[in-house]
Amino acid sequence: MTINPGIVAEPDLTVVVPPRSIFRRKRFRWTFGPSAAVALVGVLLLFANGLVGLPFRDVVVVSGRLASKADYFQDPQVQRILMAHGLQVSIDQAGSRDIANNDVSDYDFVFPSGQPAALLIRRRWEEQHHHPAKVFKPFFSPIVLGTYREYADALAAEGVASPQAGAGPHRLYYDMPMERFVGLIQANKTWSQLTRGPHLDNGNRVLAQSSDTCSSNSAGTYLGLVAFVVNHNVIPQTEADAVRLANEIKPLLTAQGLPGDDMARSYFAADGKSLAPVAVIYEHQYLAYQLRKMAETGRPDESRVLLYPAAQFQTVPEFIALTPNGERLGQLIATDPDLRQRALELGFRVFEDDTTLNTGQVSSFLTGRGMPVPSSGVGDTETFLPALPLLEKMITTVGDCPTVHP
Repeated sequence: MTINPGIVAEPDLTVVVPPRSIFRRKRFRWTFGPSAAVALVGVLLLFANGLVGLPFRDVVVVSGRLASKADYFQDPQVQRILMAHGLQVSIDQAGSRDIANNDVSDYDFVFPSGQPAALLIRRRWEEQHHHPAKVFKPFFSPIVLGTYREYADALAAEGVASPQAGAGPHRLYYDMPMERFVGLIQANKTWSQLTRGPHLDNGNRVLAQSSDTCSSNSAGTYLGLVAFVVNHNVIPQTEADAVRLANEIKPLLTAQGLPGDDMARSYFAADGKSLAPVAVIYEHQYLAYQLRKMAETGRPDESRVLLYPAAQFQTVPEFIALTPNGERLGQLIATDPDLRQRALELGFRVFEDDTTLNTGQVSSFLTGRGMPVPSSGVGDTETFLPALPLLEKMITTVGDCPTVHP
C-alpha cells in the first residue's frame, strides 16, 4: 500500500458493509455506542498524527451504485480518509449501462464510468424528479489496450504499433494507429500469421477483447472508436447510417466470443496472456498496477505494456449525487487534497485547478515515483461518439441487447 510522505502508517480499518436488503430501503445514520466511540476516536487520532481534541462525530453511510470506479472506494486508504470526514461508502457494482437501465432512487449517488450512461441517468432523474441531479467530475482516464511485450513487438514489426519516444528503457507505452489494427482484424489475421516479429504460438484472430457491450462503458466506447475509424473518422448522422455501420463492425467486435465481465481482472491475472492477450481497459487500472509493482519491487512489470490508440477518447466518469449525503461525498472527492492525491496514486488523471484535462499533475506524480510518463492520452486526434440515441442504436445492434430509452 502506498502511503503519502509525512503520514504515519495506520492500522487496517475494517469497514462494515450493511446488509443491502435493509440498507437499500432506508438511509440513516449509525451512531455508535460508548465503546465503539472510543475505538473510532482512536482511529481519528491516528489520522491526525497524534493530535488530540478531535470531536467525535456520527458516521454517515452513503450508498452508491457504480461500475469500474468501484476500485476507488474499495481502496483502504480512501476509506480511511472518508472515515476521518465521518463518511462510510456502501456500494453495489454493475456495468455503466446496467446502472442507466435500472431504478437508482434507493441510492445516494451513482457513478457510471462514461458520459453516455451518465446522460441517460441524468435525463431520467430530471424527468422523474423535476430537478437536475448534482454532478461532480473528480478525475478521468482514457481507454487503452493492455497487452504483453511480445504481442506489442509483433504489432510493431507489422507497422501497427511503435514504442513511444522518451518512454525510457522500460518501453511500457506504444502508439497504435487504430486503422492499421482494425485492418488486421478485417483481414482475419491470426497472431501466428504475423511473421515479421517474434513468433506467437497463438492461432486466435488478432483482436482486442472487451467486456459486455450491453453493460460496459469501456466496451461501448471501444465500439464507438472502431466505428469512427471504419467510417473514415465520421460519425453517423441518421439512424439508418448508425444501423448500417453497426452491422458492418459487428463481426469485428463479436469474434471474441462470449465477452468477459471484467477484462482488467483477466489481463492482470497470472495466466492473463492466455485469457486476454489484448484487452480493452482504462489507463488508471494499468498505472495503478504498475505503481504497486514499483512499490513492491522497485521496478515496473515490463512484460505488460499499453497500446494507446492514436485516435483518443477521454472517458470522464460522472459522480451523480441524488441526495444531500451524495452531494457531500461528491464535493469531497472532487476537492479534498488527500483524496485527489490518492486518486493520482490509483492511476487516475485529476482535473487541473482550472478544470482542464492537462496532464501536469499526473506527469509530475509518475516522475516522482520513478515511472515513465505516457505521451499519449490527451491532445492527440480525438474520437467522437455519435449522438446518444444513435450510439444506443449501435450498441443494441452490435450486442443484441435490450434498448435503453433516453
